[in-house]
Parts: sequence; structure tokens; C-alpha cells
Amino acid sequence: MADAEKALGNEQFKAGNYPQAIEHFSKAIGISPNHVLYSNRSACHAALGDYDQALRDAEQCIALKADWGKGYGRKGAALHGKGAFDEAVTAYQAGLKVEPGLAMLTNGLEDAKREAAARSQGGGDDGIGGLGNVFSQPDVLAKIAANPQTAAFLADPTFKAKLEELRTNPQSISKHLQDQRVLSVMGMLMGVNIQTPDTFNAGASAAPPPPKKEPVPEPVVELTPEEQERKAKKAKADQHKEQGNTAYKSKNFDEAIQHYEKAIEELPDEMTYYNNMAAVKMEMKDFDGCVETCKKGIEVGRAARADYKLVAKAYARIGNAYKKQGMLSEAIRAYEDSLMEDRTEEVQKLLKQTSAAKRKADEESYMSPEKCEEARQQGNELFKQGKFPEAIAKYEEAMKRDPKAHLPYSNRAACYQKLMEWQLALKDADKCVEMEPGFVKGWSRKASIHVYLKEFHKALDAYNSVLKIEPENEDAKAQIENVLQMVNQSNASGEVDKERQARAMADPEIQAIIGDPQMRSILGEMQSDPKKAQAAMNDPLMAAKLQKLIAAGVLQVR
Repeated sequence: MADAEKALGNEQFKAGNYPQAIEHFSKAIGISPNHVLYSNRSACHAALGDYDQALRDAEQCIALKADWGKGYGRKGAALHGKGAFDEAVTAYQAGLKVEPGLAMLTNGLEDAKREAAARSQGGGDDGIGGLGNVFSQPDVLAKIAANPQTAAFLADPTFKAKLEELRTNPQSISKHLQDQRVLSVMGMLMGVNIQTPDTFNAGASAAPPPPKKEPVPEPVVELTPEEQERKAKKAKADQHKEQGNTAYKSKNFDEAIQHYEKAIEELPDEMTYYNNMAAVKMEMKDFDGCVETCKKGIEVGRAARADYKLVAKAYARIGNAYKKQGMLSEAIRAYEDSLMEDRTEEVQKLLKQTSAAKRKADEESYMSPEKCEEARQQGNELFKQGKFPEAIAKYEEAMKRDPKAHLPYSNRAACYQKLMEWQLALKDADKCVEMEPGFVKGWSRKASIHVYLKEFHKALDAYNSVLKIEPENEDAKAQIENVLQMVNQSNASGEVDKERQARAMADPEIQAIIGDPQMRSILGEMQSDPKKAQAAMNDPLMAAKLQKLIAAGVLQVR
């Protein structure tokens, strides 16, 4: 639900519909608040010029996740918009301490320092040059792109070059005032309608339109020597990149790496070349090399303010490399870092699959017959020390590590016997012999519990089960004699144990015997003619049932 509202908010933000985006982000916060939602809503408020609310959301973002650099970036942008440049500098510097090299922090810090310096010199708002300060707002590009009347200007590289110059040097506004696009953008940023030659004539009487003229091309921006040098280096680097791409497609991986390395030599701060070289190392199954190259690329990209999508791609590739090595925790972290930069469906799917694989691997690594036995032996040691609750915990660990093991149930039953928890002990004994019907000790323990509960008929059944497995088991034979003696003593006393009788009557086996019409008939005849009891005892089937009733305490024969 919250993710759906967040996705809708992101769509509205990209379309420049900031009020609608704020509405969706607010709904998501109401459902499941987190630092990313506050960061996104702060950006919307800043785009609308509501810097106070943008600051409040940014501070809430930092409170929720103090080690996330973007939260400090949002705070710095809000303070910059309020004109609190020194405070903005402090916010950006705090962000760089937790996430060094993050582009939005380094860029914002430069802008805030420049504005703070201009204000301290007293030249921030004076004369025509002061008008250029509107172009130094941190969200100026977002506002231009969101305005239908100005968005198309960004398609012209020369116009973007002018914006960059105005951003870095507001005093250069005077040489660009002849460009009506600059005036339009300035008016939009200031919230006023600056009239251009076109708008002066808006109310004039209709006149024949002037003859169409061929559009005058924008003057070519003259590059500085440094820019010309970089352009030449990039051309050489891109040539190596293309050769590397060709070699990569042909599976000539060593050759491809050589070309990418030459591209990096020409232009060391271009992240794309690192990403391409990492892709080759991935194909070569050099996963450590792939991770190292991606990390270097991210470091370079941060410093050069690379596109966040390139950074996200590098993190995703790190995740893939870790996943190939079975390092699932590291892979999950890398995928999460990628999604923090750019949420793509592909990486979301990878994160979901890897998280599921890790859960399964954790379960499988936990379950082990060897570790089961180790935990059981630890339980035995605790049992010997009389630490029965602690021993139970170890036996339960053993059960989880090997759900097919029967011995931990027998051991836990012994603990429950010591703690006088007879029903729990019986439950474990039953489970033990159910899992391993040939386990003699399990049947003996079950029998001893029945004896304590005076369920003599069940005790006899359990001891007889021992004799079926080991016909010569002397202990089982002796215990049967003991149980029969207890039954006879109970009969001879003439006392009726009502609690014992009640438990016996609740036993489905006893209920079935008593419910047998033939047995009911025999029991009735025995009341009037005891001699008939002897006749019934000559029938092996009836004799067994009568003995069970006697052993259960339901029937007393004197």
C-alpha cells in the first residue's frame, strides 16, 4: 500500500506535479513512514518554494536515518532556498562526513559557499548582477523542466551552457539579457512577468505580420582551452571505448580490457569506462576484479557528479558479482544501494530473489544432523547437572536442526519426567516411538510414564512392544511382572481409584471394549454368575479384553 503511494508520488514528481506528489508521499508516510518518503516530500516542497516545510521534512529524514547522505542534501537545499547559506554549508559538510563524495552534497556545498561569500562581500543583491542570483537556486533545473513555457529551452546545449555560467557566476547576467529565453526563465524563477519585445506588442492593434525570417542560429559557444583539451581527450577515450565494446561482443575479453584501460588513461574521471570494464570482468568470472572496478567507478563517479543511473548500475553489478560467489548478504546490500540511487524493476526483482535465496540458505545451514547431535550431547551434559530447563532448550534446538531425529524427543521426555510434567513427557515418548518404532528405550520410557499415571493397561502394552522387538529382554519381562503385581494389589484392596477409573473411561480403547455388545453381555452375566467369568477367560480374545479392563481399573475381580 505504502509502496504504491510512493510510486504514484514519484510519477507525479517526474511530471512536475508537485502538489499531487506531496499528497501521495503524505499518504505513504501515514501508512509506513521512512526516511526516503520524507526526503522525496522535502524535494517537492523545495520545488514549490516552500522551504520551511522542505526543511522540516529533511530534518525528519535525518532523524530516521542519520547515516544517509541525501537527507543532509535535502536539508542543505532547503536552507539554501531560505537564504541561510552558512547553515546550508554546515548541513552539506555534515552529509559529506557520512557519505563522502556524494554529488548532490559536493555541488550543493560549492553553491552555498559561493552564495555565502557573495553575501559577506555585500554584492549578493545589488544592481543587475544581483538578478543573476536566482539562477543559483539548487532546484533551478527542476523548475525550468517543470514549467511548460520553459522546459523546451533545455533541449538546446547552448542554453544549458548559459545556465551553467549563470549558476557559477551570477554577475555574468548582463551579457545574457539579450536572450529572451534567459529573461523568461528569470521571470519564472522570480515569480514575475518580465516583458520581452514580444509581450510589449501583445496589446497593440493588429498589424500585418512581419515577413518571416530565417531563424538566426545561436552563436557557437567558444570553449576554454581546458574544455577544448577535455573534448579532445574524450574523443580519444570514446574511440578506445568503442574498440573495447567491439572486442567485448566478440568475446575478446583481454583486448576489451586493454581498450577500456586506455580510455581511462585518457579520461580518468569518466565512470562509463569503469562500468564497461567491470562488465568484461564479470564475463571472465573475475568477480573480485569486477567488484573492485565497480567500487572505483563509483568513487570516480561521485567526485565527477556522474548520473545517478550510472552509479545505480555499478551497485547492481556489484550485487551480481557477490551473488555469483554465494555472498548473499553482500549482494543484498549492493542491490539496496542500487535502488537508493535509481529504483528499477529489474533490480527490485533481483533483490527479492536474492533475499529469498538467503532465507533458504540460512534454513539449510541451520539444519544439520551433526549439529543436531552436538546440541543433544550438550543437553545430556546439562541433564546430568540437574539443569533440566536448560537441557530442554538444547534438545529443542536439536529437534530444529534435524526434524527427523527421534532421540531428542526421548531425552526431552526424561527431562519432563524429572520436572513431574507427566503429560508432556508422555507426549514426547509417544512421538519418539512413532518416529522410530524399533527404539526399545523409547517404549520402556513410555511404559514407565504409564506406570506412574497408574495406566497399567497401557504400560503392559508398551512393555509387550519391547518384547516384540527383543523377545528375550529380561528387564521388560520383569517390569510386566511388577505391573501385574500392582494390578493384583489394587484388586485385592477393594478400593476404587475414581481418578484412575475416570482416566481409563476416557481412553478410546477402553470405550471400544465396553461398547462391544458381546463384552457388555459377558460383564452383565459376571455380576449374576461369577463362574461365567471363568468361561469367558477361556476365550483368548475375551480374556485379553477382560485383562485390559482389570489392568485399567475399570473391572475388579475378587
